[in-house]
Amino acid sequence: MTEITHVPDDFYMPAEWDPHEGTWLQWPQDKVYRGYELKLEHIWLSMVEALHEHENVHLIVNDERQRDHVASQLRYHRIGLENIDFHIISTNDVWVRDNGPIFVATDNGEIAITDWTFNGWGDRFPYDLDDKVPSIVGTELNLPVFQAPMVLEGGAVEVNGKGTFMGTRSSIIDPYRNPGKSQADIEAILNQYLGVTHFIWLTGAGRGECEKWGDETDSHIDLVARFANETTVLYNCTNNLSDPRYMMLTRAYEELKETTSESGVPLTLVPLPLPEVHQTDQMADWRTSTLTVGAYSNYLIGNNVVLVPVYGHANDESALKIISEHFPGREIIGIEVVALIEHGGAVGCVTQPQPMPVMK
Repeated sequence: MTEITHVPDDFYMPAEWDPHEGTWLQWPQDKVYRGYELKLEHIWLSMVEALHEHENVHLIVNDERQRDHVASQLRYHRIGLENIDFHIISTNDVWVRDNGPIFVATDNGEIAITDWTFNGWGDRFPYDLDDKVPSIVGTELNLPVFQAPMVLEGGAVEVNGKGTFMGTRSSIIDPYRNPGKSQADIEAILNQYLGVTHFIWLTGAGRGECEKWGDETDSHIDLVARFANETTVLYNCTNNLSDPRYMMLTRAYEELKETTSESGVPLTLVPLPLPEVHQTDQMADWRTSTLTVGAYSNYLIGNNVVLVPVYGHANDESALKIISEHFPGREIIGIEVVALIEHGGAVGCVTQPQPMPVMK
């Protein structure tokens, strides 16, 4: 691993639809709680099966025992081990999008890792092992690692690969993550380490508001809106006035209408429904419904495929159709994530793409 103190100006964060060398996942493990691995690993097997024919799949496992177990499961489910490699790294949990390396690239085909401080989403959960993952990956891949001087989770970052950054103030300009840092301070760091020059800030929702509906990320951007191409944004929306996210998402849409791309082009805004949650008298408290943090925008764009979380609810089909229309040439694969969303995330939260070295 080569450690340096800043990212050269020619490094930038590619868009997720750019070619991947591979995708990283942290396998669920029972040290979170007894039965965690058994409960969740069918989701990981589905993701590996969908990805490994198109790109490398890098699996972070806790120890040799888990490596052997996962390899056995892959063989049992007739998932070939080609394009799959294992990395034995101790972790706290599965959310590699947030704690893992954020890769950057140059037009000359160089790849590096940005290592941001991870503090368990504002000191909510243990993070001592997860925070070390980017530097360990850098050592194993022999890539430069750029140590960024702020807290940032990958799920809080959305870029179009051309210099535009989109995020929520509530999940980044946050006293539990970056006390004392102004928006200007944070933009300067994001510019230096991710190569972004144009900023779209949505308000999001703060800690107290988000925790009412079970969101412990303080409204990550992947729960609000995603780029589908350089100037098109899929944004989450609902007409259900009783949904506790209604006001936040309505505000986000109004803010998006006022924004442009880095070249000044108005964004094309495409509504994406939320998973339909049917309340009953026994479900009067939204916190009892795990789908209040469910969103189809929590997808992964891979080589030739898009992995979309599905919930077995009314809007699955229409969401898959909308996403398919905006990723022509890619197979749209629904990944059933109800067991995972109970813990606060979906496909995008547990995957981290590594870009392909490409000469431009």
